[in-house]
Formats: sequence, structure tokens, C-alpha cells
Amino acid sequence: MANSGGRRRRARPGAVAIAGLGLLIAACGGGGGGGGDQDFTLRLAFTNESAETATVQLNSGETQGEPQEVETCKARVLTFAMPATEWVVTVNGETAIDSLEYQPNEIDNDVAARLQLNEDGTLTLESFLPGSNVNAPPALGICT
Repeated sequence: MANSGGRRRRARPGAVAIAGLGLLIAACGGGGGGGGDQDFTLRLAFTNESAETATVQLNSGETQGEPQEVETCKARVLTFAMPATEWVVTVNGETAIDSLEYQPNEIDNDVAARLQLNEDGTLTLESFLPGSNVNAPPALGICT
């Protein structure tokens, strides 16, 4: 309807609230085909001090993740998409990180972690923190 006689047209408060809610849902990733799920990433600085190539996977339920290999005496930053359900990171089939050991606020974020496969085959989780900034571990001089 056109503005007649200098009268201003006001938006209805309910319409403004609905429009604002729609913007908030869209900004938070809701709606559409995604169902509102947020995709988080695990960046894992992994050091392999063992004598064999290590296979690292992020698995969820019955779904086996894509294996990533780290050669002996090497270090790399591995990147995994974190599933919305419980998950584990395995190294050579052994559980190294289990999402059930953490509070939801610790894993409902991007996560940066440091994990080391020691020379004797044991695993050391050096850090596991919300965030995405993790530097590649030094690879020189880790094996003698």
C-alpha cells in the first residue's frame, strides 16, 4: 500500500521478530538441507617416533574413516571432519582419543590436538583443546 498523506507505515512487531529469528537461524547454519548441524574439524599434530609407518583414522560407530599414514620418524598435521556422533581416533587400530572422554563444550568446536606415537609403541596425547591453530611438530631429530 502506498504512503498517503504523509502517514508512515510501521512494521508490525511480530513480523520484525520473525524476520530477526529467520536471520539468526540462517546465520547459525540452521534451516536448509543441513538440519542445523555444524561441521567441526579436528587438526591433529601427529609425531611418529616408532620404527613402522603409523595408520591414523577417525572412526564413528561402524563407519571407518579414511586412513592417513605417517611414516617412521616423521611428523604431520592431519585433518579430520568430526562426526556429529561419538568418535575415536585410532593409531594402528588402538584407540588414542575417545570423544566420550570429553565434555560436549570441548568437542562441539574445532579442535587442535597433539599426539605422539613413541618409539616403544605407546601413545602420548600431549594436548586436546578447542581451537583450530596447531603447528606441524618438528620432524628433524625425533629418531636416532
